[in-house]
Amino acid sequence: MGQAAILNAYTMARDPVHMADRIMQFSPATDAEALKLLRFSFPDSPLSMRVAALDFLLRRKPRHAAVLQA
Repeated sequence: MGQAAILNAYTMARDPVHMADRIMQFSPATDAEALKLLRFSFPDSPLSMRVAALDFLLRRKPRHAAVLQA
């Protein structure tokens, strides 16, 4: 009836938080680099989901800043 869907863990995103966690493994230096990584890592995800993941990354505090404030 049709071809079976092949699911790739790197291209199928569950939600923007999952996507952001995946991108943080690469420690992008800039917002543009993070968006490029999102586009490359999740090509089948809608642009709106990639932008939501980027927004999550921008709102997230770096770990070293959180430790310094504690």
